[in-house]
Amino acid sequence: MKLKRLRLADFRNITFTEVPFEHDRIFLLGENGQGKTNVLESIGLLPALRSFRTQDTALLIRHGAAAAQTAYLLEHEIEGTADVVLTLTPKKKTVLVDGTAVRSFSEFLGRFPAVPFCSGDIELLRGAPAVRRRWLDMVVAADDPGYLDALRRYHAALSGRNLLLRQGALDSAQLLAFEKVLAPCAARLTATRRDALSALALALAHACGQIGLPENAAGLAFAPNAAPEGGDAGWLDLFARQRTADILLHSTQRGPHRDDFSFLFGGRAARDTASEGQQRGLVLGLELAWLERLRSRRPVAPIVLADDILGELDPLRKAGFWRALGGGCQVIATGTTLPEDSGNWQVRHVRDGVVE
Repeated sequence: MKLKRLRLADFRNITFTEVPFEHDRIFLLGENGQGKTNVLESIGLLPALRSFRTQDTALLIRHGAAAAQTAYLLEHEIEGTADVVLTLTPKKKTVLVDGTAVRSFSEFLGRFPAVPFCSGDIELLRGAPAVRRRWLDMVVAADDPGYLDALRRYHAALSGRNLLLRQGALDSAQLLAFEKVLAPCAARLTATRRDALSALALALAHACGQIGLPENAAGLAFAPNAAPEGGDAGWLDLFARQRTADILLHSTQRGPHRDDFSFLFGGRAARDTASEGQQRGLVLGLELAWLERLRSRRPVAPIVLADDILGELDPLRKAGFWRALGGGCQVIATGTTLPEDSGNWQVRHVRDGVVE
């Protein structure tokens, strides 16, 4: 997939800009604070209607405007030429594809893939478990509709059970009704996450070898909050045994909503033992593993978004990154200085929220 034209209105600091993209490698050049990352962020909304910088949609709307709009003309391997228009208000997102409204999130998720690489990705290693769960859920759900359905049903039932617990409900039959929904979903989520992380760990090790880290040193460790044996029945038994504690604490204490995973380096927790450069290399490797997963599972080539990451890499790892990235994907990158091979890029200057 390739982006052929982008139009933004009232997005972040951008009042209006429209720019054609006529090359497989585009470099957005400009000083800090001019809007380079905002342009990349707008493209990053395509896979899952979520920003790689914030969860608050209101922050994407230019101050004083009622709504923001992003429009993309795409060359797509399956759909041919696709015209996608996204309208953002503080409480709603509306999507049109070739003039037809998208009715469900599952219909859109993963249809127009893109993989962002940015300095904020370090939170995948250093941040809270919720950051890693959201990332993993997005990666898996993009090519597994059944996983997305299980995730939605699990959280709907979890909300219902937690509401009963907050109300002080002591009726086991009421709690059991929600637990019967939770159990099969929990089994599905846990098993799928385990398998996905196992595959991503192999790709991570290979990617890290390409960018200059010891290949056998990198790994991922799944940390499920619970892993009862016996499938659905095991989960039902776990929820039943947890009722007393859950009633006291007014919330469901065990389940996939508290799963986590961690990065390993040399068999130990990377958060505690890896250097700054090694940690950033591990996160970069995981993003490359995600890119490889998308390439292997779908015939649509993702757009690669590289937000000023080249300056953080030494020459060896920079060369390794491009080697690991390979060809076949359109790359849109940002920076305050031109890349060393600037002759291979279409350069667009960004000033005061305008792409020139």
